[in-house]
Amino acid sequence: MDTMTGNVMLIGWHGHECRKLERWLREQGLVFNHARPEDVVAAERASVALVRESGAEAPGLPRLEAVMESSRAQPTILVGDGLAPEQVILAARLGTLDVLTEPLCRDQLRKAIGEARMSCLDSTDADVLREDCPAILGTSSQILSVYKQLGVAASNDLNVLLTGETGVGKEVSAHCIHRHSVRAHQPYVAINCTAIPEGLLEAEMFGYARGAYTNAIADGVGRIESAHGGTLLLDEVGDMPMAFQAKLLRFLEDRQFHRLGDSEPRAADVRVIAATNRDLEQDVEAGRFRRDLYYRLSQLPIHIPALRERTDDVRALLRAFVSDANLKLGLHITDISEQAQAEAVAYHWPGNVRELKNIVYQAAVRTRVGRIDHLPLFPGTHTQGGDDTCSETALAALIQRAIAGGRVREMLEEVEGLALQSLLEAFAGNRSRVAEELGMSRNTLRARLRLHGLQVESQ
Repeated sequence: MDTMTGNVMLIGWHGHECRKLERWLREQGLVFNHARPEDVVAAERASVALVRESGAEAPGLPRLEAVMESSRAQPTILVGDGLAPEQVILAARLGTLDVLTEPLCRDQLRKAIGEARMSCLDSTDADVLREDCPAILGTSSQILSVYKQLGVAASNDLNVLLTGETGVGKEVSAHCIHRHSVRAHQPYVAINCTAIPEGLLEAEMFGYARGAYTNAIADGVGRIESAHGGTLLLDEVGDMPMAFQAKLLRFLEDRQFHRLGDSEPRAADVRVIAATNRDLEQDVEAGRFRRDLYYRLSQLPIHIPALRERTDDVRALLRAFVSDANLKLGLHITDISEQAQAEAVAYHWPGNVRELKNIVYQAAVRTRVGRIDHLPLFPGTHTQGGDDTCSETALAALIQRAIAGGRVREMLEEVEGLALQSLLEAFAGNRSRVAEELGMSRNTLRARLRLHGLQVESQ
């Protein structure tokens, strides 16, 4: 293996871990020295400073904060033992080049030191907020990467696009960015683009002048204006109507807008975060989403992985939500059985973190005191009965899981698609017979088949 060149400043290293690191640094051909955080400004500039911290110091990072205060020009890597999520966000917000967790992966450390030698980040002198970030996304290596990106997003004013399945924590992530940014003490306004009828979306977003429509008896302030100086979350932005996308793009380009029915231009200083569970790149290619708007919104894209892709988070999330349920519901849950935890780890979690939280709350309310021995992952599946009863029970379980995971709309679409496919097979592809069975016109059936990607006969 090729050796590296450069010198490394060690801060906060002691004992066995320090000796192991020193031995490895020598093997890599690196010179190192130990320093106190307050001595960094007087010390000779190093290729990189390796600062060691512990999660026990949460939510702060005293050594790293002291180093960055002494010299923000010093490339710095944080090495952490059991770091809390808010500490990872804080580290990124301070401008550290990377965050590595113990036990150290030598390949990751080698790569991080190599990158540190080639780069030096410019950082602002803005004060860092000390508020805790809700630790309800997880602590796995996958989500650790997300926390780093959230910290970077909090350090600038770029538009952020949060992507991921329903229930992974996009709203929580958006709020974390706001709370750790310089806009933290300004308004945080969220709007769900699917919850507002298309005809009212413009008035809701931009506001309206008195008399703009029948019930507009006074001027109305829109969500953008309400968020002036702060952050605006556009949730489910992928479902925004095409007609409104052009109006949003105009606002993003110059930060000016008109209230509905008013010719006077207004301005709003707003940091925009968008969130969606759709594949916007695919929607752009299909002509369902404006390409220019997509590029404008995704200046800093952050993807949050599904819970089934990071099962290491499940046990920690179970404990976090039990504590949450105890606090908010006045319960006295002491533990979750090992069997229940193992079942939760093996479960595929279609509703992700939101589903896990709802299921923990259900189990906690039923238990009230003591240990939770069973999580209602498959409600009603133990009911006795014949095949029809079992089928009804399975369907009820499917619906309950969809409700718990906030996936009712997706479930209905899946069921409709499966039903249409089964009917086509049952009637040997006779669409007239299928339409008759469903009590709908052939044109309506054709539209539903096209929506679900099922074969439609040539015209």
